[in-house]
Amino acid sequence: MRRAPQHVGRKGHQFLSQALLPQRIVLYVIFALLGVVLSIVGIYGVSAAKMAIEANRFISASENLANIALGCGGDGDLSTSAQELVSSTRELRDEFDKPQWTYLRDHTSYGNDITAVRTMLDSMSTLVDGPFVDLMDLGKQVSGFSMQDKTVDLSAVTGMPKIVKQARKDIKTQTARLEKLQRPKVGKIGSLIDTGISSLKSVDTIIDEYDELINLLPQLLGENGERTYLVAIYNPSELRSGGGMVGNVATITANKGKVTIGDFTATTNFEYGTAPYDDQNVKEAAIFGDQVWKYPQTTTVNPNFQRAAVTLKNQWQAQEGNEDTQIAGVFALDPIFMQSLIGATGPITLSDGKVLDGTNTAKFFLKDLYIDHPDYTEQNEYTNKASKQIMTHVFAGVNTSTVSGLLKATRETSASGHFKLWMKHDKELQALVQTKVFDANVAGLLPDDATTPTAGVYFTEAVPSKLDWYLEPKITVTKTCGKTFASAARRLSDDVNARPRATNLLTIPTSQLGDEYTVTVTLKNTLTKEQVKSLPTFVVGEDGSGVMQPRLFLMAPSGGMITSLAYESGDFVANGTVEGHQFINLRLTDGIKPGSSVTIAFTVRAAESATSALNVVTTPVIGENGIYTGTGGQVTDECGTDVPDAVQDQWAGTGSTDGSDTTGNGTGDSTTSAGGSGDQANSTQTPTQEDQNSTDTSAGGLDKLQSLKNNLQCPVDLKKMLA
Repeated sequence: MRRAPQHVGRKGHQFLSQALLPQRIVLYVIFALLGVVLSIVGIYGVSAAKMAIEANRFISASENLANIALGCGGDGDLSTSAQELVSSTRELRDEFDKPQWTYLRDHTSYGNDITAVRTMLDSMSTLVDGPFVDLMDLGKQVSGFSMQDKTVDLSAVTGMPKIVKQARKDIKTQTARLEKLQRPKVGKIGSLIDTGISSLKSVDTIIDEYDELINLLPQLLGENGERTYLVAIYNPSELRSGGGMVGNVATITANKGKVTIGDFTATTNFEYGTAPYDDQNVKEAAIFGDQVWKYPQTTTVNPNFQRAAVTLKNQWQAQEGNEDTQIAGVFALDPIFMQSLIGATGPITLSDGKVLDGTNTAKFFLKDLYIDHPDYTEQNEYTNKASKQIMTHVFAGVNTSTVSGLLKATRETSASGHFKLWMKHDKELQALVQTKVFDANVAGLLPDDATTPTAGVYFTEAVPSKLDWYLEPKITVTKTCGKTFASAARRLSDDVNARPRATNLLTIPTSQLGDEYTVTVTLKNTLTKEQVKSLPTFVVGEDGSGVMQPRLFLMAPSGGMITSLAYESGDFVANGTVEGHQFINLRLTDGIKPGSSVTIAFTVRAAESATSALNVVTTPVIGENGIYTGTGGQVTDECGTDVPDAVQDQWAGTGSTDGSDTTGNGTGDSTTSAGGSGDQANSTQTPTQEDQNSTDTSAGGLDKLQSLKNNLQCPVDLKKMLA
């Protein structure tokens, strides 16, 4: 006979019997198993969640560093992003090395997956803890360098080639490790490994593009002997074809990594030239006049910077005491470039208390300066000191939080023509552009792609003044066609009361000429009578009239021709060819009086091979309303369903005869179409010109940069690339 425990009452007996029912036992077992499962989920889930957080940190830091390096901007500063990358990589590796993941590797079918991820994380850690940390340490050495006795020490940078060489070696080793891994079971992990391999190879390819520059850095910084560079400051308030009058020049010397900035001097202190410096000067002078080689202020009447820089270099070397100094490069910059750098490094207070920032610098140097400092001699001294002070400020302001903005400013201003560069050795220029810190337009070459025709309207102010802040240009382009060419009409424009004159040099066969365009150029002088009376003489001109006297240098597109020109009052100075482009030199004899406008018109035949509508670029004109650089490819098409070329052209068996409309408009209405990209409107060259901007006659040149530029575009989006 069974006896119940004496301490259990009736209710206790009932509860115990219920508790021991089979379904209750099953429920307890389920709860126990659930607890075990939750424990496992806790162990692995928390670890996985932590790795997800670290992976996002890693991707964000990598993306930000890429954008900073390419001058695309970025969140935070270089140092913070670099530390985030290092920290997240180490955290990922350490978390996945924990015992629970080892157990999963050894006791499940996902062993290859665990091994693959661990190998990849180990590879990343090897690269981060090795060459990346070395580069971080190097960055700290050159960050926030200060100027001492006009000199900044960049000698630490010369150690970069050794670090990068080791980085490439490590990348190849880690890539080989990943390629030997057995295929993971989980497809997503396999894709991740494939992405890692391709990413490492892409990084190695990009570094390969940088190799030439990195290996050149010691040479550029004078490791093999002192190097001298010229810095030229342009003044767009007195226009020249290439941007502005060359107002101030200074030397920068580099010796064993130590860079010294010399004092700026006004170009009015130069001894002027007495004869052309080379054969090319003779050809240029036939179009641009002797001013192209005689005066440093007017070397930039030639819109091709590579030639203008060589002439300025020759003029500088002709000065007493400079004869034996070799010039390794010429840098040209204007107030827009300085404004961008100040915007990146922070405001600066000049000697008179004037505070310049990223919004008012250009306006100050192109307009307000002449009001605040009306004495010409004092003004020159002031600008020389200010230029030196700004450069010193920028150098001192370089640090991990400003480097992104500086790179972005350099990239954008070199693309839009406000910063230009000539190097004595072409391969050095190519190497600098390969980094993408400098846009290919930094070379300042003429647009030279016949398939994307680009004509030029370049301005040079003939009156010593600072009037061009008040110049307001407007250009329209119309595609014209029909039974006769527009160039044969009595009027090219309703705004120009003059018959056109023929200007075709007949150097290009008619069979190679295609569509015709009529270009109308209107220039307005926005000065008021009150301003003319109040502004200093050196602003409004010696006669105090405020009348602008611009010379217009009209350039035909590559493979094309300017066929006619109409103007009411002017001096047709020259019509010829410079470096494969037709140029017309037109002087407006009556000038442009304050408050009035002058209009000219000309016709252009593009090359028969052209695949887009005509774009027209100009000298960047900086004024109260912003910066004008041309039409941006905007064209009004009057052809409709008519043939694109005149009937006479068809008689000759040339031109388009199928009624096709290269602007993509065949509706029969006059419409506007964009024949160029938005970038074209912001540069004195077309962006597609990168393939042509090579000063190196060897195979490759700057044209090999296009593939690199296509690989990574701003802004870099790694999350999208890894999706």
